[in-house]
Amino acid sequence: MKVKLVKKQEEARSTKSFYFEPQEKFSWQPGQYFYITLPKLNYPDERGDTRHFTISSSPTEGNLIRVTTRIRDESGYKKTLDELTIGTKLQGKGPNGLFVLDEKSKKQNVFIAGGIGITPFRSFIKYNTDNHLDLQFNLIYSNSDNEFVFKEELDSISNNTDNFKIEYINTATDGRIYKAKIESYIKKWDLDLKNIKWWVVGPPPFVTAMEEILENLSVEDSNIETEKFTGY
Repeated sequence: MKVKLVKKQEEARSTKSFYFEPQEKFSWQPGQYFYITLPKLNYPDERGDTRHFTISSSPTEGNLIRVTTRIRDESGYKKTLDELTIGTKLQGKGPNGLFVLDEKSKKQNVFIAGGIGITPFRSFIKYNTDNHLDLQFNLIYSNSDNEFVFKEELDSISNNTDNFKIEYINTATDGRIYKAKIESYIKKWDLDLKNIKWWVVGPPPFVTAMEEILENLSVEDSNIETEKFTGY
């Protein structure tokens, strides 16, 4: 499927959103991802000219496919993507992935995002808000600095709804997430540990560390969904 780049938007330092218009009708579920193949690479990249990105927009926001990513100097693909001119046509493929929002679940949802791992949760949250689903969402957002992507939008949603709460963790000043910290959030949010669906997204070491913490909290595997982001 052909897609056309129609907009670029800076989200935080070294992080941008790219909006693509699909040539044909396109639908997806919150949390799914999309493959994008560049017409050519301006710089060498041993991983080639194709990457997959979680769609950070919600299906409620129209037909544009929005992907949000960090721009790394060491990635020839990312540097080329950043240099694309508006109107460039690319090859896309998708949607893909089973890390999707369960609209019918009665469980309380706790999202744990590491860095750019916030992207599927932005789609979940926007979808929930736009459709007035009234699902209970609680977000623990960890980042290596204060450059939290989507922060202004997330704060606005949190301030205007009772079913979405956030805790930001700047690991440079606050330290990493550990068991007692998560337990304190559960208590603060008045959640029932046995009735929580956990969703964890971020770099592989981050996800593995969170899985170990949840195991120590005696959370059953069936109540944990994870997605490991590589190449960021």
